[in-house]
Amino acid sequence: MTRTERSYYLLFGFYCVGWSVIGPMYALFLLSRGLDFLQINLVLATYLITAFIFEVPTGAIADLAGRRLSFLLSCGLRAGAFALYAFAHGFVDCLIAEFIDAIGTTLASGALDAWAIDGMRAEGNTRASDRFFARAQMLARALMIAGGLAGGYLAQRRMELTWFFGAAVFTCTGFAAAFLMREAPLAAPRSRASWAGMHRSVGRSVHEALTTVRGHPVLLLLCMVTLTASFGIMPVHMLWQPRVQALTGEGVWFMGWVWALLSVASIIGSALMPRLLGRFGRTTVLTAASLWRGAMLVVAGVATSVYPALAGLMLQEMGFGLSEPLLQAWMNEHIEAERRAAVLSVRAMSFTLGGGAGLVVIGLIARDLGVQAAWLTAAAVVGLTAIGFVMLARVSRHPAAPEAKPVAVKVAPPPALG
Repeated sequence: MTRTERSYYLLFGFYCVGWSVIGPMYALFLLSRGLDFLQINLVLATYLITAFIFEVPTGAIADLAGRRLSFLLSCGLRAGAFALYAFAHGFVDCLIAEFIDAIGTTLASGALDAWAIDGMRAEGNTRASDRFFARAQMLARALMIAGGLAGGYLAQRRMELTWFFGAAVFTCTGFAAAFLMREAPLAAPRSRASWAGMHRSVGRSVHEALTTVRGHPVLLLLCMVTLTASFGIMPVHMLWQPRVQALTGEGVWFMGWVWALLSVASIIGSALMPRLLGRFGRTTVLTAASLWRGAMLVVAGVATSVYPALAGLMLQEMGFGLSEPLLQAWMNEHIEAERRAAVLSVRAMSFTLGGGAGLVVIGLIARDLGVQAAWLTAAAVVGLTAIGFVMLARVSRHPAAPEAKPVAVKVAPPPALG
């Protein structure tokens, strides 16, 4: 295991802990501030739309100014946003905090993965990175169990404490990154002379990233599948806490245990990935995972008691843990190192665009027809992504455009319910 791998596991894991502490209480916190179901969806939609706007430019900045600097800025901004949230008292206050948090998120979404892949290559790691991403997901989810439980119990005492705790974790992660992250030569910051033309370089990098994705059938379809899945799953992410609380009548502490169960389910999915991949192949596994997730959301949506609803949520999350490392790998296989962060940010941008649109559309359904109707709609949308993976299988066999120069490793955010 290279030094970069060890550092990535640590930084990615604790970065995920930083936002996971609010997982059990986020929607309940917004409801406690007087927001209705549509408004809490609009708050997260603001986050996603802001991320959509800034995703690729911040990825280009990471490629030009350095992935380390971009990640440090991300930790700082997110710590500040969480601290602001602790003092939020209404809809507008929440929107401001979400806007800052979104910019912080975009600064890390492509930068950290790009830093890891290029660092491993520089240190001679040529192994398949789909397993690397799967291990990272499992480790992060294990740490997120502790983060979610801590956040739930803190929120049971006072919800503001959870936001302060998350801010502290982001601050500590930033200090750790300052010592652990070393730039690979290709990802090192540009010379001082080039800073005068930084704004032109960022614009050119953004254009190149978008052109790369548009001209590459595999990358384009992966982004479209991500957009579609996010449209369906983000509203579930926002509404599971009120739904479980309505079915159980329990406090926020119980949501922490539900969050832990969801994290365990994701870990199981990631652990199963290598075995299933060896037997059935990437496309078959991803197609089956999409259909599985849609079916389990139907189970959770039609359930009238807590146990079937929890079972559906957990089994759906297992599908996420199975599929996400494969999608990360597939994207990285077709990206040149010098624009990796920017192109990865295009996929993250697709996620935020789809999620923002889904929150508005399915949020209206939840308000007017109820949460069950909203979840059934989400299930149908998630199931449709299976068609995209069938198309990807055909495109991969018969590429319609020359592929980007492959990286030396077979490579396979932030975040479905997590």
